[in-house]
Amino acid sequence: MNVGGGPREALSQHLAGRMATALFVGGGIGTLASTLLPTAQSVDRVGVLVVGLTAVGVGIKAWYLPWQRWSERATLWLVPVAFALIALANHFAGAEPFRYGIFFVVSFAWIGFAHRPGTSLAFTPLLVVAYLLPLVTTGSATPTALASLVMVGPICLAVGESMAWISERLRVAEIDLRRIHGDTRFRSLIQNSSDVIMILEPDLTIRYETPSIERVLGHSVGERIGRTPLDIVHPEDAASVQAVLEQVALGEGVERRFECRVRHSDDSWHVVQAIAKNMIDHESVGGMVVNYRDITDQKALEEQLRRQAFHDDLTGLPNRALFIERLQHAIDRLGRQRTPIAVLFIDLDDFKTVNDSLGHTTGDRLLVAVAKRARDCLRSVDTIARLGGDEFAVLLEDVADAEVPSDIAARILASLRRPLHLHRQELTIGASIGIAVAHSPKQMASDLLRNADLAMYSAKDHGKGCVEVFQPKLKRAATTRLRLKVDLQRALDAGEFNLRYQPLVRLSSGELVGMEALARWHHPRRGELLPGEFIGLAEESGLILPLGRWVLLEACRQARMWQTDGLGQPHPLGVSVNVSVRQLQDPALPGDVASALERFGLDPGLLTLEITESVLMQDTGLTQESLRRLKAVGVRLVIDDFGTGYSSLSYIRRFPIDGVKVDRSFIDAVDTDREEADLVRSIITLSRRLKLETVAEGIERWGQLARLRALGADIGQGYYLATPLEASAVADFVRCFTLEEHAVGREA
Repeated sequence: MNVGGGPREALSQHLAGRMATALFVGGGIGTLASTLLPTAQSVDRVGVLVVGLTAVGVGIKAWYLPWQRWSERATLWLVPVAFALIALANHFAGAEPFRYGIFFVVSFAWIGFAHRPGTSLAFTPLLVVAYLLPLVTTGSATPTALASLVMVGPICLAVGESMAWISERLRVAEIDLRRIHGDTRFRSLIQNSSDVIMILEPDLTIRYETPSIERVLGHSVGERIGRTPLDIVHPEDAASVQAVLEQVALGEGVERRFECRVRHSDDSWHVVQAIAKNMIDHESVGGMVVNYRDITDQKALEEQLRRQAFHDDLTGLPNRALFIERLQHAIDRLGRQRTPIAVLFIDLDDFKTVNDSLGHTTGDRLLVAVAKRARDCLRSVDTIARLGGDEFAVLLEDVADAEVPSDIAARILASLRRPLHLHRQELTIGASIGIAVAHSPKQMASDLLRNADLAMYSAKDHGKGCVEVFQPKLKRAATTRLRLKVDLQRALDAGEFNLRYQPLVRLSSGELVGMEALARWHHPRRGELLPGEFIGLAEESGLILPLGRWVLLEACRQARMWQTDGLGQPHPLGVSVNVSVRQLQDPALPGDVASALERFGLDPGLLTLEITESVLMQDTGLTQESLRRLKAVGVRLVIDDFGTGYSSLSYIRRFPIDGVKVDRSFIDAVDTDREEADLVRSIITLSRRLKLETVAEGIERWGQLARLRALGADIGQGYYLATPLEASAVADFVRCFTLEEHAVGREA
């Protein structure tokens, strides 16, 4: 790009200006030095001093310092007037006219240097007046004055005009030099820019490309001149880029932005962001200017952030947000395709046990393995996502056959049942799967996923490891469950809970040894609710802690009243209280127990805490510490529902346990199934060897009672012996109860 004035001409002008500066400054310094000569007159010393300073000033001005910013008024009037005054001073001091005429020479030189040619001519009258006035006043030097005027006048004019010409040339040199400097800076910026600037002819061929093309795309400078930029544009983007460039070429000033992929010299594809502007009618351009930059790294970062926002870091699967988005798109397409879609909600069974017993690292490996196995069971059009924790969801599209969701769910369960080999460990894991199907676009994605979730919980309730399909009644049950959860807090505040007591009988002697406290909720609309209908809700909401404290206090209070009334003499009646997982994990539980015993003055040996077997498998260290502290209080500890978990009697020995309560599922067929009877016998025999008391719950007929007595069970409990009693009915029951008479009466 030519900015005007060649480099050689500009350089000569630059040197001329520097030479003028050197001459003026050098001459001024020499003149100043002459004032130091011993022969110099005092009046001459003043004049020569002014002349020297003026010469130096003109030289500095030639260097383009701030002197040139003086106003025109100061330049044209102040300097000449000052020199005229100096000339008058020399005249009255007796100096000859030629001597002080030098001041007029310098004055006109100053004026000419500061202004354009011809300026000195305007000051000729000033020359005449200033020069002749001293002579006229004396009236005696007319010939000398005229001779001096003839000699000095042309010199002044010549010097002034010469300085004006030099000044003009220096100004031109200054302008050209600035252009050169500006052009050099511009070229430097262009060559070192991260952007590429390309000028296209109207026919879209390349006329010019900046050197940065080599750094950005690896192509040599000038290599692509005369070719079309579409040659290196990705085939999928070429048509759109050509359309944009043709649109820009239609009118002056039209500007468009676009992105496309272009080929690097190493054949890799880079993403560029470009701006194209029509400057065909611009005098110094005459083409379309395309400015583009490489944004490949930026796009890669955006893709990485997008992936992190919509994918699970551990398994690489889509996360909940992306799954909901894809699910909603699939639902929207139902209006056109009319082919049902289905959602599978997968929750691993007892995954927390793996985390607690084997560590979170193993748990993470298990999740990755589960994700892979489940993905291998799907079709290519299906989507699997990890929703969080051990929950996964599957989107099945184009479900033409109603059996497809159930078949895929069955394949997933079968795949997960096969042993998983994880870092020298072999594990098996089960899962519960809920299925929800959508037939119309009226459903929301969140509703369909919630329905599948409800079906999954139904599968959990039916024993885990199975598949359930959503039914509307599940939604009604969930709504009822939610309402109960809301009512639960109000029920605690309103005192709607009370306790029933079910007798515990020593089978060998028929003696009543205690009562198990069972909570009941007298709901104002639904009537009396059993623990199975609200204990789970209380645990989910955290209300199990205040509810458990109330049960503990009420049971201890009632047991103390039985002692006061003399029931169960000579052996006072004890009381058993169930402790939930959340209660056992509460550090305040041992203190609450000790406080309740102290408050009512109850012997700790009369209080039994029943703990579900599965609790022992959760955070063993914390469980052992909590049980140790409870045992230190002096209460008895019994494992409830023994046989339904994963523990064994040898495992239970690690805990300070006093007895086990055999689950009712083993008692149901103890009098009819030999294998069940042998299993119960083994539990009783091993418990006796470990000095653990056995309690058989769920006795509902004479045959069960007789068989358990024969097997040597210590204590029995069940509806055959007694239903849960109101507190007010316990006293009468205790006074009248004998096991033999009760059994005979029931059989009759």
